[in-house]
Amino acid sequence: MPRYLLTAVTCCVSLVLLTDISAASSVEYLQQSNDQPGPVVAVVGISADVGDAGVRAAQQIAHWKITRGSLVVILDANDTPGLLQKQTKRLRTQSQRGESVAQVLQQVKPDWVIELTESFDAHSLIDEAQGAQVLGAGDANRIPRLLSAMTAAAQKAGTSAEPRWESRLVGDQAADVPARLVVVTSAKDPGERREWYRTRQQRAAVHALLTELQMRPVDGSLDEMMPVEREEGRIRVAIYQGPGAVSSSGHDPAWIQRTLEAIPDFQTALMGPAEIQSGGLSRFDVLLVGGGLSNRQSKGLGPEGRAAIVRFVESGGGYVGICAGMFLASSDSDSRLQLLPIAVAGSSGVGKVDLDFEARDEIRVSGLHPAKFSGGPVKVRKQNEADESVKILAWFRSEPKDKKTSSTLTDTPAIVSGRHGQGRVFLFSPHCERYPGPRAAFHNALRWAAGTDISN
Repeated sequence: MPRYLLTAVTCCVSLVLLTDISAASSVEYLQQSNDQPGPVVAVVGISADVGDAGVRAAQQIAHWKITRGSLVVILDANDTPGLLQKQTKRLRTQSQRGESVAQVLQQVKPDWVIELTESFDAHSLIDEAQGAQVLGAGDANRIPRLLSAMTAAAQKAGTSAEPRWESRLVGDQAADVPARLVVVTSAKDPGERREWYRTRQQRAAVHALLTELQMRPVDGSLDEMMPVEREEGRIRVAIYQGPGAVSSSGHDPAWIQRTLEAIPDFQTALMGPAEIQSGGLSRFDVLLVGGGLSNRQSKGLGPEGRAAIVRFVESGGGYVGICAGMFLASSDSDSRLQLLPIAVAGSSGVGKVDLDFEARDEIRVSGLHPAKFSGGPVKVRKQNEADESVKILAWFRSEPKDKKTSSTLTDTPAIVSGRHGQGRVFLFSPHCERYPGPRAAFHNALRWAAGTDISN
């Protein structure tokens, strides 16, 4: 039966061949099989110079339930120890190691191989772009249909600003190799775009193929980012990355995620508005919303996303907000989450401040500590001073050096906590997640919000 070579054009992309990545000393992979006969699909995560969306998507896809056949996921074809070793425990299912990608594929004998990677694009090079080559077995009608479903799903999972994905049949080949698809996300500058978009696009493409092959359950979602089974002692943290999620200092959600990956009891994933709106928080313990612009965060989430967060917290989920994330959680505007009955005001001051902690019971921190203040909420007050559902855990004891407002921080609340429904809410005005703030306060706030006992 002939095999057809197609080209999926996403502007200018880089093609990474299996022979290029098979030289790694060893690779880690997971394999799950269903009693019902069906195709063997192999997914290969490939880290690129422009980002790790392919690797992160593969890690998340590894836990998807399948209804027939076999799913093999090679977690990182580059075998990047820094990323992989820190997150290995999140896999739960017993993983295996192979000598190389080629050796694993030879062993599992897949019918389909899907490689997930990233690249730049350039509209000026569209005529010269070779695109991502797709080698598939079957008739000329089947392969374009599958590819079309994948590219349509990836396009829908992105944004209107994404380049349109196209495909065309360029010829046939006789080759004794499994059908092979290369899914590439691209951007003029991936650093300017949010990784969650690119990771979600790749999950969407794979989900579309598995659905077309009748390997996913009817209620299966492309936004299943963690396994159903929870590991004892592990805290699942969803980190909001979407509109309004980049702080003025550049310490964005991806940076926060990197710092948390070094801590064994945290499992993390970047999450955008679409994933929150689709119910993606259901497999997490805590949502972290960091610095940036709260108005853009609120608008990006939309009414549906904001309502999903409120339901998540009401049903027992945790919420940790930093700076803009604190604004978002307050109750003095209909566009905010109203997780705690507090009102806040804004400040343009920037600089180091002294914090006076009274939070030994909650996060094991007390006394004076320095922290970075960057225009966070000020004049924090309970809407009802007699309300004991809100507790003040730290006070400002100094002013930032670069102060451009008359608002006084000294002796006003800096950090508060409380309950909303069955969930816990912890809010920082300053940035304790980075130097010089006490990072233990940030880490233990995540643990406290997840309901973990950290009193010992």
